[in-house]
Amino acid sequence: MEIVNRKSVNDRLSKYCVLSKDSDYAEVTEWANGEGIDVNFDDQQITLTYGQLDAINFLTKYLQYHNEEDGQ
Repeated sequence: MEIVNRKSVNDRLSKYCVLSKDSDYAEVTEWANGEGIDVNFDDQQITLTYGQLDAINFLTKYLQYHNEEDGQ
């Protein structure tokens, strides 16, 4: 058996998302092995490796860049 301390951070989701309520929250907790994160939005959980998170971040920025380039 092993006791592990994990890094975690949370904040009000309404600071980032106009569709959320003031009581909604976001929490990110790093995995014990350091290879990924768990993301919680109230009652919804998403589990991602850092590689998956990198892909989401890159593809999202790509879409944003091309929307700006097209004048959208």
